[in-house]
Amino acid sequence: MATTVLAAIAAISLGFTDLSAFPFTPRFSIGSVLNASSTLPASSWEFGTFTEALLELYHPQVSVFGDTPFPVPTLQRSSVHALSYLAPKVRLATGFNALTGGAEGAAGDPASMGVGAVLLGKTDPAFAKAANETVQGLLTKVPRFWNGAISHRIEAPELWYLPLF
Repeated sequence: MATTVLAAIAAISLGFTDLSAFPFTPRFSIGSVLNASSTLPASSWEFGTFTEALLELYHPQVSVFGDTPFPVPTLQRSSVHALSYLAPKVRLATGFNALTGGAEGAAGDPASMGVGAVLLGKTDPAFAKAANETVQGLLTKVPRFWNGAISHRIEAPELWYLPLF
């Protein structure tokens, strides 16, 4: 039974050539979902996640999953929904918190805004500097483990472990 279902899904998916959200007609309003969800984020990782969702919906070609994300294109903030959304959410600072204005909880949370910050940084040097400081801070200031894993927290080495079984 499971093998038959998987084979059917595989056969159907071979017919899809354009996987962006707009060729499909959901039974709900994407605009309504976007309006409601744009007001919900309150922390950096949520801003970053919503920014990625906007990129994948409106500009999938430049999202990290797009056909042409590199070299990083120069896009105008005013013409890209994701960048217009993210820019006012960024609170510039230094170090791994360079995109959040200070301590944010998990060491990697500010990095969730990194893709948007890099895109904004193509036209605004302050965002480019903050994105670079976030990366450098994560690589040099946040504790690491013997195997190279970056700690979830800055104040003490901590890893999250999710058992597979």
